[in-house]
Amino acid sequence: MYLDRFQKDVKNFLSEYDRIVLHKDLYKLVFKSYLREIRSKVKLLLAKFEATPLDDGSTRPDKEMLCCGLRFTSNEQFRAHYKAVHNEAFLVYPNMLELKSAFAKLDHMRHRLDEYTRFGKEYTCTMLVDLKRIAKKISCTLKF
Repeated sequence: MYLDRFQKDVKNFLSEYDRIVLHKDLYKLVFKSYLREIRSKVKLLLAKFEATPLDDGSTRPDKEMLCCGLRFTSNEQFRAHYKAVHNEAFLVYPNMLELKSAFAKLDHMRHRLDEYTRFGKEYTCTMLVDLKRIAKKISCTLKF
C-alpha cells in the first residue's frame, strides 16, 4: 500500500514535470534550489536501494545537442535557441496559479522523498527507473 502510493506520486511528478518547470526562468533561484534538493533526495533514495542514477549532472564538452533538426555544439547556442523557439511564451505570460501549483507539487515531492527515504523498505524496478528519469530530467533542466 505504501509502495503503491509512492509509485503513484513518482509517476504523477514525472507526467507533470514539464508543467511544473514552466516558470523556471522567471524564478531561477527558487526553482533551482527546489530542483537541486529533489535531485539529491532522489539520489539518496536510489543509493538506499543500491541503484545509482545514470546521470550525475555533469556535461561532456564534446557532446552534440540536437533540436528542431539543428545541431548545437555549445550550451550557449542551445540555450539561445531554446529560449527563442520553445520558452518564449512562458516568459511573456506568467500564470500565477500554475506557479503556485508548481511550488506545491515540488514541495509535495520533497516531502514524499524524505518520507520514503526514511520509512520505505520496498521498491520495484519501475519505481527505480522512474526515479532515475526524474534525476535525469532535473539535471537537464538545471543545465539549460
